[in-house]
Amino acid sequence: MNISALIRTVSLTLPALLISCAPPAYKEQGYASYIADQYAGRMTSSGQPYYPQGWTAAHNTLPFGTEVKVKNSYNGRSVKVVVNDRFPHYPGRVINLSRAAAEYIQIPYNQLSNVTVTAKTIPGGQAPAASYGAPPPTNYGAPPPASYGAPPANYGAPPAGYGTTAQPSGLPPPPAGYR
Repeated sequence: MNISALIRTVSLTLPALLISCAPPAYKEQGYASYIADQYAGRMTSSGQPYYPQGWTAAHNTLPFGTEVKVKNSYNGRSVKVVVNDRFPHYPGRVINLSRAAAEYIQIPYNQLSNVTVTAKTIPGGQAPAASYGAPPPTNYGAPPPASYGAPPANYGAPPAGYGTTAQPSGLPPPPAGYR
């Protein structure tokens, strides 16, 4: 190998190595939850419909379109999802995952899981500060009434089809290229 080929190889691989070793633009630990199938087909805050079989998530501060890696602290499984929605503030909760993403990292139905949310880059360049239990900047209105009444008969039971990533019945297929 001649010297010019060696210099060319190093000049091409060194930037890639430096970028891959860079610290993440955003990192936060907390609890992840599952977005219920009852919201299937409804519009998200970004204007896209929610598809339970999509690789999407709701986050309080990250810009829409941010790709994040969510790692389950209990079993080490991770998934990449795109932020396309917001959700009301719950102390300690950092992200809501679609059904497909929650199943992939094995979050049990109707339960929370301790996760680490990491984003390598942020659209627009500026990463928001991690919330760490602080309320999000958006006002979500008055809290619900104190009395909720009796829970429905099937409360706590997973919805039909949970454990698969099959599309719920009655919904059109997601558009081409939908994550």
